[in-house]
Amino acid sequence: MARYTLITGLLLVLLGLYGYFSYNTITVLIPAFIGTLIAFFGFMAFNEKRKRLFIHIAIVVVVVGLSASAKSLPSIPGLIDCFNNPALDIVSCPKFQRPLAELFKSIMSLVLIPYMLVSITFFIKSRLSR
Repeated sequence: MARYTLITGLLLVLLGLYGYFSYNTITVLIPAFIGTLIAFFGFMAFNEKRKRLFIHIAIVVVVVGLSASAKSLPSIPGLIDCFNNPALDIVSCPKFQRPLAELFKSIMSLVLIPYMLVSITFFIKSRLSR
């Protein structure tokens, strides 16, 4: 679970850095900030004595990240329409006030949801094995 936590955090860091260097806006670094925290706690979870503590803290960060980003999931069809229109790029998509924010929040949610589901099943299996 520690490795999966670390990988999830690093994916979010890469997403934020890609967005920042591609679009030069600081708003898209939000996934990188969340990912840095998750990756840090994932790294700290390699310590067997503190594994449970740090995985739980990482899940709290994931819940905060999901609560902030999940509301952008319904915007995915509109974002796909903007990508399919060759006359538009994502920055000038007229369907959203801040299309980059919607895009990166949606991707962040799509990265965090599987982690959350795996975490829930991990803790259920762990609890049942006691």
